[in-house]
Amino acid sequence: MSEPDISVQDAVSIGSRLAGAQVAAAQPARSGGNNRVFRLEMAKGPPLALKHYPSDGRDRLGQEYDALTFLSRHGITSTPRPVAKDPAAFCALYQWFDGDAAVLHPRHDDADQLADFLIALQRLRDAEGAQTLRNASASIFSPEAAIAQYEQRLDGLRRASDDDPDLRAFMDGSLVPTTAVAIRQLRRRYAELGLDPAADLAPAHRALSPSDFGLHNALRADDGKLRFIDFEYFGWDDPVKLVSDTAIHPGSGLPDADANRLIERLSQAFAAGDDAFAIRLDVLYPVFGAIWCLIVLNAYLPESRSRRALAAQGGDLTVRLAGQLDKARRLHQTICQRDPDLTPR
Repeated sequence: MSEPDISVQDAVSIGSRLAGAQVAAAQPARSGGNNRVFRLEMAKGPPLALKHYPSDGRDRLGQEYDALTFLSRHGITSTPRPVAKDPAAFCALYQWFDGDAAVLHPRHDDADQLADFLIALQRLRDAEGAQTLRNASASIFSPEAAIAQYEQRLDGLRRASDDDPDLRAFMDGSLVPTTAVAIRQLRRRYAELGLDPAADLAPAHRALSPSDFGLHNALRADDGKLRFIDFEYFGWDDPVKLVSDTAIHPGSGLPDADANRLIERLSQAFAAGDDAFAIRLDVLYPVFGAIWCLIVLNAYLPESRSRRALAAQGGDLTVRLAGQLDKARRLHQTICQRDPDLTPR
């Protein structure tokens, strides 16, 4: 059961207590599916951000607050500086960033700014406090774990597709056959190289990852520089998953040329310290792509948060689902264009 939402009056009261200073006013801002953010106008000093987290079984507050504390301590200024937290109230206070949602007005250099940030993160792998950071949400450290996650998500959607012939046609006619080819190629390549696809990636080759990263979680300042928010999933992960997720994430909608440049820059950085990186990226990218197709289709699941929200708003669920299915089809097509060998024979 989620903690009830908080009011503007609650935000003023909690914010004043956490800041140790008077909050003059609070305005709801940047509401998302998982949390709520208020801009706090302080009686004295710059505004602050109060973030209210759901009580859903995951310590989103702790994961984000620890991550941003670590980044701030080590000189990262493109992420919000933590101020104070109150886990009992499901709230934390952060530096406020002004800026427009970057995804609304993408620029040619966005892929490079995303790459620059992720590369800078890796320079902190051995910094004080890095080894005590948690694993990223839904982290994956072996090919077989990636396959298992794909199959688990697929099973849930198969049940949901019983009453939707269009969803079933996409899954059985397109997604499942091409992913089966990708999995066979992966296992064959690992066997040829004498590698164990069930073996966990060595800690020395793991990456610090925001996990949910892209233009959808970026703000553009007046000088054009990106600032990054939402680190509830931050932690250690396979760099191949980090690269794949960032390039594929439908929230960013990166053009193919920009996504390819992002992949190239990050691949150069990670391959310099991991001889097997290029191989793993080659065989795992389509599997992570398939997982993203299934994530896009989560709205079909009866327990989907977006499905419940749409119903509460009186929205047209049929239109919403058709839009998500179309998005999954386009994403699947992009993955297949990157690897023509995925076409079943």
